[in-house]
Amino acid sequence: MTSTTDRRLRRLTVVVAPLLLVASLAYLATTDASGLRIGVNAIVAGTYLATGLLAWARRPANRTGRIMVAIGLLLIFEPLQDGAVPGLVLVGGMAATVADLLLGYLILAFPWGTLRSRVDRGFLAVSAVALLSANIVAYSGYDPRLAGADVDNPLLVIRDPALADMAVALSRLTSIVILVGFLAIFAARWARASGPARRIYSPVLIPSTVLVIAILVANLMSAVTVPDDIRLAAAVTQALARAFIPIGFLVGLLRTRMARSAIADLVVELGDAPTPARLRDALANALGDPGLSVAYWSPAAAAFVAADGTPAELPADGSGRAVTVLERDGEPIAAILHDAALLADPGLVASVASAMRLAVENERLQAEVEAQLGEVRESRARIVAAGDAERKRVERDLHDGAQQRLVSLTLALRLARMKLGDDGDPEVRQTLDQASEEARSALVELRELARGIHPQILTEAGLGPAIESLAGRSPVDVDVDLGTDRRFSPAVEAAGYFVVSEALTNVAKYAEASRALVRTTWGHDELTIEVADDGAGGAAIAGGGGLRGLADRLSALEGRLEVVSPQGGGTRLIARIPTGAPVELPG
Repeated sequence: MTSTTDRRLRRLTVVVAPLLLVASLAYLATTDASGLRIGVNAIVAGTYLATGLLAWARRPANRTGRIMVAIGLLLIFEPLQDGAVPGLVLVGGMAATVADLLLGYLILAFPWGTLRSRVDRGFLAVSAVALLSANIVAYSGYDPRLAGADVDNPLLVIRDPALADMAVALSRLTSIVILVGFLAIFAARWARASGPARRIYSPVLIPSTVLVIAILVANLMSAVTVPDDIRLAAAVTQALARAFIPIGFLVGLLRTRMARSAIADLVVELGDAPTPARLRDALANALGDPGLSVAYWSPAAAAFVAADGTPAELPADGSGRAVTVLERDGEPIAAILHDAALLADPGLVASVASAMRLAVENERLQAEVEAQLGEVRESRARIVAAGDAERKRVERDLHDGAQQRLVSLTLALRLARMKLGDDGDPEVRQTLDQASEEARSALVELRELARGIHPQILTEAGLGPAIESLAGRSPVDVDVDLGTDRRFSPAVEAAGYFVVSEALTNVAKYAEASRALVRTTWGHDELTIEVADDGAGGAAIAGGGGLRGLADRLSALEGRLEVVSPQGGGTRLIARIPTGAPVELPG
């Protein structure tokens, strides 16, 4: 049936069904039926029609809505059996019988809308044939005039009262056997059902069980004499139970909508790539299945595995469990192992699967981003390491090359000056003295440059003495408070040294400070270096200056740099360096 035809049938039912219901109730009002009888019929038929149309619109692929509408229409014709028109009496009786059979189908097919087992199909087929045959036989021996009704039975062929009584007894016995069969199926289904399945079944199975028991009691009471009040109570119980069955379907729809609304919360909960345990718990809560589990596809093993890497055992057919596989580009990525009863609402399972797919994709993307960030961190660390290695090479080359040549040149100039003596040419003596002084100054500057590139004291004595050496050479008075004398990795010590060197250089050049303080502390595997001054303030990391370079160097070690420098309030520079950094630069 196409969707267009389906919509047209629904619209036609919406228009025709109320008209038929009004006509039936008007006809029933012309009979001896009580107001209670008229009201109950209107409520029950209207309930099936309204709920059926709603279910039909919400789940057009499921037969449940159409079947409930058909039951509602048949119940509209059922009161005709209380009238005085022979043909309509027969129509009303058959409508009631077919409505009961459809109701049985509806209950057994719930919640899928189709009969899923051979037992259900066979039982319902046998019940339909037996009940229709027994009712026709019983109706063929029923004479309404003997009961005081002024109406004829067009199917009356059994004139013998004894045979007629036997036909009625056979019909009643057939009904009792069928009702007991329904109770047995209900009991077996409930006993086999899991927790999620029972939550799904209960809104319909409970009123269905009450209805079957009420009809069974009514059949038994028809063979004995009981007070009218009891018969009335049994009839009201039947009517209420019959009306509550479609309401149970409505409750199921509401539960589905509530469950789907919880998918939004699930998406939020899964948005931060949770652990496998949290993922499983979130899915189990959304689907109401505590036994739910999640398996992940392993390309290496070409199979699904559990979160701990062990092979995942997929449920077999008929085990009551089902598998919903999540795919990406045609390849499996994960699977949800859940209760098979949840497949009754494929939209709910699909929504949860989509939410999980988002979570898995998010987890994959985050893993890729983390891998890329790791590569970036390693790359930055290699750049810093290469820079430090180049600093050491340049410092070594200066020490072993240019510095030694300047020392040799200074010695040679002094030796020449000594050989010239005081009796030599004054201009030559002055030139040699000036050259010697220039060579000495160049040597001092070169040594300062070499210490700035990579101080030898840092490698030989460690960070503490190197900081004291920096403080001693600073033109500003510097107090040093070394909270630790332990040695760190070359990368950490180099980073700490350049933090203090850059900070003290800034204090001397820009801060206009009279004093400065350098303090180091170590704890929780983190070295903290603080440099504070009483200068003009206004320093910032922003831009491409030395502080920006320090921040980048520390970031390569997963450290961080903080600068507190209000205008006119001095500057506090705080460097925090993990001493157990995952990337250790070579010395």
